[in-house]
Amino acid sequence: MATLVCGFFVALTWLGAIFIRPILRVLIRSQGDINGVLSNLDSIYGIFYGILMGLLDVAAYQNKVDVEQAITTVGIALFAYFRNVSAYPEEARRPLQESARDYTRFMIDNEWPQMQQGELAKGGLPLINRMQEQLTKFQPKGAEQFILHQESTQQFYKFLEMRALRLLSAKSGIPGIMWYVVMLGALISIFLIWLFNMSLVAHLILGGLMSFFVGSMITLIIVLDRPLRGEYGIDPENFRILLNFMNTMMGVPAG
Repeated sequence: MATLVCGFFVALTWLGAIFIRPILRVLIRSQGDINGVLSNLDSIYGIFYGILMGLLDVAAYQNKVDVEQAITTVGIALFAYFRNVSAYPEEARRPLQESARDYTRFMIDNEWPQMQQGELAKGGLPLINRMQEQLTKFQPKGAEQFILHQESTQQFYKFLEMRALRLLSAKSGIPGIMWYVVMLGALISIFLIWLFNMSLVAHLILGGLMSFFVGSMITLIIVLDRPLRGEYGIDPENFRILLNFMNTMMGVPAG
């Protein structure tokens, strides 16, 4: 993705410097100190565009941190829930373990690929309902089982809350109107470079460096804004480890 985005802006800058810049020089040849005017304009414009890009970077990074935190909390809550139900009496323990393991496998094999495509994951609700039904059906006997069951219930509902945040994060992101402003700002930056009265070599070098940096910033925002999607997206490796742990606890071969 980085190569594609940066390459696009660099190629656009270079093509414009070769084919469009001569036309612009003819149109503004009557201007005297055009470079001085453009330098002042570019400085003011660069400040506002830089602030916009910086704010978007911070917002996108915070979104990524929130998604990672939600995913981590889901894993911790699911792990704690599984450990708790593993201490239940035999007749209740196995069904509770199996339902938690089945959902973990479903999340890895089905929900995660959907989220990586930017889709709202579907199909996991029946498994969640099964977990909840089995949990609420259990009737603790004695104070020890009551405390254990209460902890399991708390972990289960914490897991549900963080799961909802994880699923919704697949559709979250910077609004489309903001991307319009970012792309428009990048094109204006390139256009201003074309207006400078410099040699072609200087245009190619300075313009290429500037457009490469702009493309890098836009790539960074895209990656941070889409933490579950693309080649840099968060993978479910921690949940694979959790699934192997569940299988080990249940005496089932991993795989």
